[in-house]
Amino acid sequence: MGEFFLAGDDESACRVGPRHSHDFPAVPCDGIYPDDAVLSWGAQLTGAEGALRDVVPMANDGFTVFALSGPVCAALAAAGRDRLRSTALAWAEAVFEPGDEIPLDDAVNLLERVSALAGSSVEKHLNLYCWYFAP
Repeated sequence: MGEFFLAGDDESACRVGPRHSHDFPAVPCDGIYPDDAVLSWGAQLTGAEGALRDVVPMANDGFTVFALSGPVCAALAAAGRDRLRSTALAWAEAVFEPGDEIPLDDAVNLLERVSALAGSSVEKHLNLYCWYFAP
């Protein structure tokens, strides 16, 4: 379980999670490992690695919050539909193991929604974060 969300700063982002409600713009990302997804998206869209910054490092409970880098947010926000689709296809083919696949339409839908959120982050001068719980 998890979600991508916008927040003004790390302190606000630290207060988000599965047991805390919030009113930040958000996109759920259940059923995937969003850190792996963002690394794949970043590599596809920017050629860069290291697209994540821990805000709440993962501990024994499996909970983490991370921030997406500025270049990855900008690339997500600027990517057109065709670019997002090819990125989603590459991610879906590379990341998932048998029995753990994500349908291409779901991968594209998630990436388009995160792209829209990244566009809002640029417009509103907010940061794009993700929390997730890996049980």
